[in-house]
Amino acid sequence: ALRSTLRRLLGTVSAGLRVGRGEAESSVMADSERSELRQRGADKAKDAKGGGDAFELERNSEEAAGNLTGEYGNLFILGVLYTLQGIPMGLAAVMPLILKDRGVSFSDVGTFSLSSWPFSLKLLWAPIVDTVYITSFGRRKTWIVPSQVTIGLTLMALAFFVDDLLYAEKPAVLSLTVIFFTLYAMCATQDIAVDGWALTMLRPENVGWAASMNSTGQTLGYALGFTGYTMLEQMKVVTLASFMGILGFVFIIVTALVALLKKEKPVPPEDEPEDIATAYKHMGSMLKLRPMRVLIAILATWKVAFALTDAIAPLKFQEYGIPKEHMTYMTSLLMPLYIALPAVAARWTVGPTPLDLVVWVYPARVLLGPVTAALAAGTPASMSPIPYGFYCLVFAIGLAGAVTSNFMFVSQMAFFARVSDPAMGGTYMTFLNTLANLGGMWPNTVAFYMVDGFTCRGAACAMEADGFYIVAVLCAVVGAGWYIIGIPILKWLQLRKLDDWKVR
Repeated sequence: ALRSTLRRLLGTVSAGLRVGRGEAESSVMADSERSELRQRGADKAKDAKGGGDAFELERNSEEAAGNLTGEYGNLFILGVLYTLQGIPMGLAAVMPLILKDRGVSFSDVGTFSLSSWPFSLKLLWAPIVDTVYITSFGRRKTWIVPSQVTIGLTLMALAFFVDDLLYAEKPAVLSLTVIFFTLYAMCATQDIAVDGWALTMLRPENVGWAASMNSTGQTLGYALGFTGYTMLEQMKVVTLASFMGILGFVFIIVTALVALLKKEKPVPPEDEPEDIATAYKHMGSMLKLRPMRVLIAILATWKVAFALTDAIAPLKFQEYGIPKEHMTYMTSLLMPLYIALPAVAARWTVGPTPLDLVVWVYPARVLLGPVTAALAAGTPASMSPIPYGFYCLVFAIGLAGAVTSNFMFVSQMAFFARVSDPAMGGTYMTFLNTLANLGGMWPNTVAFYMVDGFTCRGAACAMEADGFYIVAVLCAVVGAGWYIIGIPILKWLQLRKLDDWKVR
């Protein structure tokens, strides 16, 4: 009875994720296989749109949970692989907090933020991962094993010299950036391969669980690397060096077990991937579409207004005296919300106009910028005793940011699933995801440099200024301007016929 109840509950969450995201999470799946998953999600979304949302979600949940016999081992393996993928990302999120404790500038943090760019660029090598492999070893293990071994060995090596990089008189920001850039590149490569493997490892009726395992595993891994380290370090159980060494050892052991014990199905002749040249040619063809060019402009600019709240504000609060451990704890409390919100947002993104949700929440997310800046200006001079009222306000802003950002993400993914050309396989969706990721990365990096550029303190300044508040004003102005100009374009985009998005 307990197993039945658990399966029904997980099935409902999975169905909500599938409808909300249109089976199109932000990871890059193999081209031919991703098309099947996306089409199944689109069919279910159309059924729900027809007027029986609640009934269809219940029916889909029964379908998802109905036949998992023999799949629990596969789901466990996928969960482990996705969890490993999130761990280096969580460790990377700790670095800016430590670097700010060491007194580095916002520009240095901006330099380190470049380390996370590989996840936004993986489209460039995704066709290679999908088409080049060692048949005798396995199409997906060809890339998963070396990627995870590289991560494991890098973490074990860092255990010996990360303290020298971080706690020297001047932290070696550039060296840390290169190292974590490599870790992110390996995680991105592993992600491409695991996404593709998930769709052949699971039976066709259960492939919808891939999105759930991806979301849950990455979130858990991120929490282990971010919150796990912070809490254990606070309790004097581990140091950063020892924690990295332990995780590196875990990566090597898990990778060896997967390589030796998990067999991969051979690729049937009819499922052989297209050649690399064809995949890149498809990407060039997409750029010729007028709606695509407009969408690129939208995705490149619509997150500029959020750079302050998404990247800079937590470090500013830390600079004003809030311990990084407290910031970590508040962030961790929001983790379950990030898992549950896609299912909540699904009811507003099913249908022909999924971007309506963006129209509704965009002004609120822009408004969070000046509100956050005002709260930062009112940070108490002392954290002893702990100012619980102030912390509640910080948490409330974080909560509002989590809701609005997740709603925008789900809306965006539902729109991508709706307009993607089925004839292009997963290449179309992968291309859109890459553009969206880049649009969210570059504003943060630039904003870090702008904070230092606008800051002036000391006798040499005609007027002292804190670049944080100048950037806050600029983000608010850009956000208001984008809403006036961009929202009508957004509405125009989602009213285009589906044929306008097809490559001919």
